[in-house]
Amino acid sequence: MAAEPSKSSDPPKNTPVEAVEFTCGECGAVNRLPRDKVLNLKVSPLCGRCEKPLLRAYERPFDDLDPDSYIHPLDKETLDALKRIPGVSTLLRSLIRHSFELATRLHHHANFVRVGPTQYASVWSRFEFAARCLGVKQLPELYIYQDPVPNAYTFGVDKYFIAVSTGCLELLDDEEITVVLAHELGHVHADHVLYKSAARVFGSVASTIIQATFGIGSLVVYPVQLALLRWDRASELSSDRAALLVVKNPHTVMRTLMKIAGGTRRYAGELSIDSFIDQADSFGKMQDEGPLGRYITIFQSLFRSHPFPIWRTKEIIDWVSTGNFLEILDGEYKVRALVATKVCPACNTANKIEALVCIHCGHQLVAEPSGEEAARAVREVKEAAGVDEGGQDVVAKTWSDVRGWYKRTFTMDGADEGPIVDGEPPANKPDPDKPDT
Repeated sequence: MAAEPSKSSDPPKNTPVEAVEFTCGECGAVNRLPRDKVLNLKVSPLCGRCEKPLLRAYERPFDDLDPDSYIHPLDKETLDALKRIPGVSTLLRSLIRHSFELATRLHHHANFVRVGPTQYASVWSRFEFAARCLGVKQLPELYIYQDPVPNAYTFGVDKYFIAVSTGCLELLDDEEITVVLAHELGHVHADHVLYKSAARVFGSVASTIIQATFGIGSLVVYPVQLALLRWDRASELSSDRAALLVVKNPHTVMRTLMKIAGGTRRYAGELSIDSFIDQADSFGKMQDEGPLGRYITIFQSLFRSHPFPIWRTKEIIDWVSTGNFLEILDGEYKVRALVATKVCPACNTANKIEALVCIHCGHQLVAEPSGEEAARAVREVKEAAGVDEGGQDVVAKTWSDVRGWYKRTFTMDGADEGPIVDGEPPANKPDPDKPDT
């Protein structure tokens, strides 16, 4: 079903709403749904006038959902900036395919437990359920690895795979494990995986490129690395939305984030989701205390493997409060079949009209910009990434002291080793003692 004008009214920024207004698609009546009820959605509410379900697609899988329907604006903005770098998609795909992908897949196959119908059968069942809900036809490989830290990540270029730590299985209940699996499948559904993989490995090769080119490579490498880091954090907000579309209950997603932030099995009964929501609301107000509030949040996240759980929770609350989440559950969303596509001349796979490379075979679909067009694209990305004409990071120069203070104060020897979801693979964690490139 094609998207229509919003059927809900947006709340003022960072002001908790008391009710979400939503128009019945059957009789046109405007319903006021209490926020607490929407945040703990368990069944489709009924229209107060015609008594028919307000969310007509509540029980249906989203097998035709176009990811643009739920992509977070910050995700789209930062990825568009990254894609404007001439040749970046082809460069990153080649870099990973011909080096890291095979080695990483072999490492996972040799060291971790591969999940399937007869191996962790209940986890596999939830994995298949989440994939059906999002319309992911080609299931990635799924691995469980031994690590007490709750963590999950997705990797690959041609053949995707997902890994989940035993820490997740120990800390989370069945519904929350579904959230983690759906979150990772959200990256697959939204076509994030190439860039997520690049963000994992690019830092390890950046210094080599710079040294091999006697420093000249930093003019290209550094803006790409910054753009990747900023997009990588923003992409988590989109995948949280994908997970919410699978479980449909915001409380379940927020409860997962709460446990990741500071949950234990011993004191699980003392955790309060209502208090956690209040904390997220107050976080939104703190962001508005000064002109740099929201920027500081994004800046601090650059030194972590993921955005702050409270920030992610606040973004979920905001998305639900606008009514956009409810619109998708009512069937009002972009359909893949209605999105303009072009056929890859190498393998005949349909790709989005704006695609730079084929999602199936990696064939280049758009001629690389050259001359003044290429120079302009690089300048735009440098400006978006906060890099001046000399190749220096304006943000880093301004905040270098803040960064050192933050790492000394809130991490152990500068290493952020807290619980993470969709973080670094255990074998590829950054060396905290290694200077940034």
